[in-house]
Amino acid sequence: MEPIVGTPAIVGFGNGFNGNDLSLGLTALLLQQNLGRDHADIMRDIHTTTTAVQEQVDAQGAANQLATEKTGAAAILAVAGVQLEMAKIAGISALTAATNTAAIQAAIAECCCESKALIIEKANGTDALIRQIEDARVRDLLADAKAEIAALRAAAA
Repeated sequence: MEPIVGTPAIVGFGNGFNGNDLSLGLTALLLQQNLGRDHADIMRDIHTTTTAVQEQVDAQGAANQLATEKTGAAAILAVAGVQLEMAKIAGISALTAATNTAAIQAAIAECCCESKALIIEKANGTDALIRQIEDARVRDLLADAKAEIAALRAAAA
């Protein structure tokens, strides 16, 4: 097996283990024995502490139940109050939205009416100008026709 690059090769007994591995194994065995003894002590302490805590929890049970019921009732009242305020705000928001919508629609209608009146006024002015130009053209044609007829009558006479 090739050593990992950058790591010195470990000299062992030829079976993949070395003296450090043996020392670590003995240390692990001693630690395991100590842990077994400590485990029994810890379990006894946990049982004693758990029993004491359970007795305190039982003693506080009735007091906590009453406090919880009072807190629950207060929370229900608080939630109802918040819901009432939210309903008021929603109603005010809806009224404000409706009022604003009506105002915007009125402004748009007024703007449209003003624009429509301006368009009609400009269209009427354009129509009048077209009629004046057309009337002038017809008068010029009439004057030219009368002059031609007068010239033909003078030449015929």
